Amino acid sequence: MANGNNAMQAMAEHTLVKTFTPLVVAGLMGIVGWLFATVMDVEKLARDNKLHIEHLHMAEENFESQMRDVESTLTDLRINVGRRDPRDRFNNH
Repeated sequence: MANGNNAMQAMAEHTLVKTFTPLVVAGLMGIVGWLFATVMDVEKLARDNKLHIEHLHMAEENFESQMRDVESTLTDLRINVGRRDPRDRFNNH
């Protein structure tokens, strides 16, 4: 009778394995799919951030150029104002 119980227990375990194996495989496939989608989203986000950083660097270079032009214009303006005689200020009106 011990062999009969072992055979029944083995058959029950085999049935459980046959029942739950597809569920486990489906669960693993779902997890792998989710991980793949998450990695793709993070990669896209990293690419977008890299593009934004490049644009910020270009804008910074453009701003530096504009600031040099403004500083040059301001220096020229100071020089021209400094050349004027303060007494001429009232004669131009």
